[in-house]
Amino acid sequence: MPPLVEIDDLHVRFGTSHAVRGVSLSLDDGEVLGFVGESGSGKSATALAIPGLLAPTASLTGRILWRGSGSCAMNLLEQPRATLRSLRGREIAMIFQEPMTALNPVMTIGRQVAECVHAHVPSCTRKEAKRRAIEALEAVAIPEPAHRLNDYPHQFSGGQRQRILIAMALIHRPRLLIADEPTTALDVTIQAQILELLKQLQREHDLAMLFISHDLAVVGRIAGRVAVMKAGEIVERGSVLDVLTRPRHEYTKNLLAAVPTLETDRECPLATLAGR
Repeated sequence: MPPLVEIDDLHVRFGTSHAVRGVSLSLDDGEVLGFVGESGSGKSATALAIPGLLAPTASLTGRILWRGSGSCAMNLLEQPRATLRSLRGREIAMIFQEPMTALNPVMTIGRQVAECVHAHVPSCTRKEAKRRAIEALEAVAIPEPAHRLNDYPHQFSGGQRQRILIAMALIHRPRLLIADEPTTALDVTIQAQILELLKQLQREHDLAMLFISHDLAVVGRIAGRVAVMKAGEIVERGSVLDVLTRPRHEYTKNLLAAVPTLETDRECPLATLAGR
């Protein structure tokens, strides 16, 4: 069976800056791929290119083949904006890394989740949109969601806000979920809860997921395969077990060595990542 999404020789430029250099990767239905690298390595630029969310100043070449619900692949880089808008949220959804700012602070949670319904089902009644919003919030374990629809984002904790963003992303049961460092702004305990929630929802809905992180340990808890990115290029890829236990590239080894553990010798400095 062909992959759900296939990126072939993708290049992304912002003026004279070459952010992504010939990236090629694929993702099958129901598969979780970890995408790892330091800040500025090109992870998010690659991911944002899939649903067409890069700034208009970006110049893209290559192919991003999407099979989605149809049997024939379409190159997303050649599709009109209207086609991409119809895919976003319905077949390709995204969770952004900062739950504190991703929600509109002056709109109630119920209205924001209901907007996700109306965006792709304009004929949906307000009553039906409200029902679907409550179901979506229940699915991500928001307590008493029917009584919290009129609450605002500041009335929820950081972990709850991230759960709300996950509910909004999954309300239309998309085929692909792009999670752009969804646990970065959360403490370790809440981070573990969000990872378990994502794993549970991924299994329940047979989601394909592109999980972006700078932390190989986090990726190791959720992904089956991993691709390591440096300076706009993929420098290593393989199963999570192979990459975590038998890294081949020096950059991957330094990424692992840069994270302190209980076994780290406190007398020795942590590894550093050389500049470009």
